[in-house]
Amino acid sequence: MVGLKNQINKIIFLLMLSFFFVSCGSINYFKKSPGNENQSNPQQIKVSELESKIADIKQNQANLKLQMENKNKTIGELQDTVLKLKKRISFLEKNKISAIIVQKNNLKNPSGLYKKAKNLLDKDNFMNAAALFTKFIKNHPQDNLADNAAYWLGECHYSLGDYKKAIIKFKDIETKYPKSEKVPDAILKLGYSYLSLDDSNRAHHYLKKVLKKYPFSLAAEKAQEKLKSFE
Repeated sequence: MVGLKNQINKIIFLLMLSFFFVSCGSINYFKKSPGNENQSNPQQIKVSELESKIADIKQNQANLKLQMENKNKTIGELQDTVLKLKKRISFLEKNKISAIIVQKNNLKNPSGLYKKAKNLLDKDNFMNAAALFTKFIKNHPQDNLADNAAYWLGECHYSLGDYKKAIIKFKDIETKYPKSEKVPDAILKLGYSYLSLDDSNRAHHYLKKVLKKYPFSLAAEKAQEKLKSFE
């Protein structure tokens, strides 16, 4: 009896032990190991990376599209500016050609040539003014403005400091245009020119000549003032 009881107890013990191991195995099977807790499915990782790359590509496409739109806008603005400049250049070139034609026509006309020369003189462009006054006198010696042109030619040389040539031109006025209103001024400038050449005797002579021949002229007043420096 006792032996049978012991066998029964052994069988119960073995059954309980088996149940215990089976229970532990089930628990370990469903329990995640510590090293695998943060691991994800490799497939899920690949999908996530692809989605991120697709998002980046879409963003890059959007940025490129915006840049292209800005560049196209800039190119359009530049093209408009270039077109406006071309039109402006064309307009100026046409006006320049017209101005050259008008200028050439004016230079053929005595009054136009004289006006151009006088404008250059007023702007202190003495060299070019002298060239045009010389041309005027050569081409239109009998014109009503010839005496004025001759006088201003002398003024050009005087202003350039070429007093010897100025003296020649001022003397031409008295000999070639004796009735000209410019004669008193020409004689006065002869006195000034000789003074600039340190020739006091000749300077005194022409200043006195202005007073003697044209005592009531403006040139005579200037001559009188200049003569005071001799006293």
